[in-house]
Amino acid sequence: MRRLLAFALVLAMCSIAIPAFAQIIDQNQPSGPVYMAAFSQGDLAQSFMQTNANISGAGILLQAGIGTSDTVTISLWNLLPNQAGAVMLATASATGTAGEWVDVFWGLVPISPATTYYLVFTGNTTLGIAGDTANPYAFGQVYANPGYQSWPSFDYAFRTYFNDVTGIEDNSLSAIKALY
Repeated sequence: MRRLLAFALVLAMCSIAIPAFAQIIDQNQPSGPVYMAAFSQGDLAQSFMQTNANISGAGILLQAGIGTSDTVTISLWNLLPNQAGAVMLATASATGTAGEWVDVFWGLVPISPATTYYLVFTGNTTLGIAGDTANPYAFGQVYANPGYQSWPSFDYAFRTYFNDVTGIEDNSLSAIKALY
């Protein structure tokens, strides 16, 4: 009886392994020396290819000195929104401040690695996006202005995230039983 009570006490004090999600950067294009676009231009997007089989968020570098702070929305698409068959896979918003990164996160979205996807950016018309005109990101490009005009050698300063599922503790029932 004593041993059973001890086992019950240990079981009550230990947690069963619960998966935790670590947000890890997958794609990262941090170069932003150029004021690339104002949100007021409309139809702003960046194509990219994820390395991992999921995506859980994205970020954009806001241009310093353009606006102050406001809501920025980043949406994930399988195609540009103006193309036939385009589907929005995820969207989220956060408050961004000029000159800083603004990141948004959504639930884990399974995707195919090495396949082109699109981040679409909308926000307050006073804010702007930083980037680079020297083609620093080889796996995508900028789209801007009505109709998502193509700018093949331009890239916004952006990043994407994936979820890495890891166990917090290794206290499964069988591991606890092994102690007795």
